[in-house]
Amino acid sequence: MNNSVMDWLLEDNNPAIKYRTMTKISGLSPVESRNIYELVQRQKPILRMFDKQDENGLWRKDWGVHNGLRYLTAFAELGMQKDERLDRFVDYTVAELQAAEKGNDLVGCSSGLTLRALVMLGYHERTDVMDLIKKFSKKQLFDGGFMCKMKLEKKPERKSCYKATIAGVLLYSECKLNGFLPQNTDALVNYFLKRDVFYSSDKATKFDEGRFGWRLVDNFFPAEPMRMGFMQTVAALSVLGAGNSPAMQEAWDLLNNRKDESGRLPLDGTLSKQPCTFGKVGAENKWVTFYAALAEKYRDMNY
Repeated sequence: MNNSVMDWLLEDNNPAIKYRTMTKISGLSPVESRNIYELVQRQKPILRMFDKQDENGLWRKDWGVHNGLRYLTAFAELGMQKDERLDRFVDYTVAELQAAEKGNDLVGCSSGLTLRALVMLGYHERTDVMDLIKKFSKKQLFDGGFMCKMKLEKKPERKSCYKATIAGVLLYSECKLNGFLPQNTDALVNYFLKRDVFYSSDKATKFDEGRFGWRLVDNFFPAEPMRMGFMQTVAALSVLGAGNSPAMQEAWDLLNNRKDESGRLPLDGTLSKQPCTFGKVGAENKWVTFYAALAEKYRDMNY
């Protein structure tokens, strides 16, 4: 990632991206970046979301079963860390995940992405959250990926779902960034490398069909069940040590070909309704570019 892009990510007009770039790419500790984190907590999107919190610490279910995930993801992407204002909502979310686990439903996109948000927010330090991550990792199938309960019940021996497995690799990469790895990580990474990242298992089909902006090869943000940005998939695999694999080359080419002359990447798609906005579709985007920079950092570390 060139210096001009890094300067752009470190501008003062976006405290969240500045903080995440400082801590995740530049390598500053949270203590060293404490002053900017104080600005993160006072961002207008953060304050607006907390204003919508009810007396029980919860948010109205504007978006059905994925309501909690959207709020947790928004807080996590905006750079928030453990906060007493989030604690009761996290308690509620953990209880829901525990109930899902008892019903053999701690699988698929939403569980993986919810656990990822909890890790990003720092709640993996709770023993109940760590226990859920361990139980989630045990749901990996024979091919290294994941599948939702509904489809598994119809065909127990079926192969993994590509989208559910992206959610898994996003979770595992955040675990590694926070100092630990779930079991079977190598099998999960190999799931993608065997298919050159974004092909079907027989490499006969590339996942590039459908509505532009929502395809698996587009830079969609933020991640949600069924729609996840390609730059985040590449970043996750790079964090997990696969950045220099020959099987990643076409993925890097695809990502790099989307950059403008200054090295910035556009936002291809986003949710029409969400707790806060992350940019205008079609315009250069700091969130998308941040994940591309994160991917390049770990690829260049050659580990």
